[in-house]
Amino acid sequence: MTGQAFRVFLISLASLLIGLPLSLAAVSGLCALSGVGGVDRVHIVMVAGPVVWTCLWFGMLWVAGPRPARSENGHSGNSRSGK
Repeated sequence: MTGQAFRVFLISLASLLIGLPLSLAAVSGLCALSGVGGVDRVHIVMVAGPVVWTCLWFGMLWVAGPRPARSENGHSGNSRSGK
């Protein structure tokens, strides 16, 4: 397993074990603060919790992903100005 694949595996595992319960708790806490209770709160947490977790997971993978390659002159390859 390469270093990059191992990093992605560790991030995914941490996101699953830590991020999912925290996102469910955060959504439940926001529901409690807004006064939503009962079955409505359960439905909101069941839908919004995994959505928040998925966004968190992809954000973590994006931050930990490979950096874009730099060109020879030290500037990123996306520059069109040529200066």
